[in-house]
Amino acid sequence: MKQLDDILRETIKTAKAAGIPVSDKILPKVIINTRRRTILGTCEKQKDGRFKIVISSIAVEAGEKEIRNVIAHEVLHTCKGCGNHGELWKSYAERLGNIIGQEIKRTGEPENARAIRENAPYVLVCERCGRQFHRFKRSKLVMHPERYKCTCGGKIKPQTQP
Repeated sequence: MKQLDDILRETIKTAKAAGIPVSDKILPKVIINTRRRTILGTCEKQKDGRFKIVISSIAVEAGEKEIRNVIAHEVLHTCKGCGNHGELWKSYAERLGNIIGQEIKRTGEPENARAIRENAPYVLVCERCGRQFHRFKRSKLVMHPERYKCTCGGKIKPQTQP
């Protein structure tokens, strides 16, 4: 597997060659976050205007294809007007994806996501639709689920253990 920073450089070069206006202010080093369990990557704009690309160790463990996808996804967020996953971001993602030979996903999860979720110490469930919420930290949702509702409008309760 190529080094993460090499993949970042290649991705930036490929995007620019395709006419995608990625920022010239992307930090050259990809940061690995070993604590993130539910997010694959982020593009963080620094106070000085530079962009830091961070990927989770879960994405790294999933292999080079997943790494390339996450880095490409985050690099596109450095384009002006692409802080979200709007039409401009989608058009750039489709263009870059065609060149690198894979669909750049708006959202996604690694192949081992189910195993990761199963290890979450806190599981809450919607009483109406049954959606599960897996949390690794004692977040506000974990501590006070009565203050929150599911997107379906149902109440969220801690999952009862058999």
